[in-house]
Amino acid sequence: MNAHTNKSNYIQEHELVEIVIEFLLADGYRVRAEVSNLGQSADLVATRGRWITFVEVKVRDWRTALEQCNAHRLVGDYICIAIGTKSISETLINAASMLGIGIIHVNKFHGCSWVEKPRLNQTVWKPQRVQFSRKLRATKYVN
Repeated sequence: MNAHTNKSNYIQEHELVEIVIEFLLADGYRVRAEVSNLGQSADLVATRGRWITFVEVKVRDWRTALEQCNAHRLVGDYICIAIGTKSISETLINAASMLGIGIIHVNKFHGCSWVEKPRLNQTVWKPQRVQFSRKLRATKYVN
């Protein structure tokens, strides 16, 4: 079953990823999935113009997503978490806001919406960004 025919309230991670990809594509991004970065894999990397946006997708356990976002801060212009929980905790909103990380809330029946827009990351490490950009060019788009 895909995200649009499974009527249970529980959303599976692959459904969440598909919904977020559709959301990003509709907003003018080009999207790649499972992109290697500093020994880990980013769920989604979306590009628009010269800007690189990392998105960690979680069904739950947003604390793990925040940890994963740390490596992405070395090369990404914008860092986001897409979360498929019933509601977004104030603790997550506050933590993301302090770090400049965006939050996309995903509801399998109503789509995606921004809870917190990401701020431009000022800590990009230029040599690592150049290396990452080379690898990114060799990675296929999902669209």
